[in-house]
Amino acid sequence: MTMKTIHTVIQGRDYMLACDEGQEAHLNLLVDQFKARADQLTREVGKLSEPLMLLYTALMFADELFDAKRDNVRLRDEIARTVRQANERGDEARIAALEEGMAESLQALAGRIEGLAEKLAA
Repeated sequence: MTMKTIHTVIQGRDYMLACDEGQEAHLNLLVDQFKARADQLTREVGKLSEPLMLLYTALMFADELFDAKRDNVRLRDEIARTVRQANERGDEARIAALEEGMAESLQALAGRIEGLAEKLAA
């Protein structure tokens, strides 16, 4: 696969970032989120050295990923409990509807977790 590069400026420094062809728009979205976090840090605590800015920004993303994973476990437990309760009552139609709704919620959460994992890997 062909590699592409994008140019970005974060906290006044130029960076050339590589990505797979076709992933430029996605990488730009990730960079925009990173810039937002870095700018937030600057507003809240003032100018930081580059290593500290990178560390704190990574920690912010790690915190979000941790919360998303915790929420995922909570939702899975809730699904299991709801299915058990519904099975005990024999409410098959309600089970199917609940499973569908929970599956949609889990897919959205999984997308959020994958997005955060990609941010942390970048």
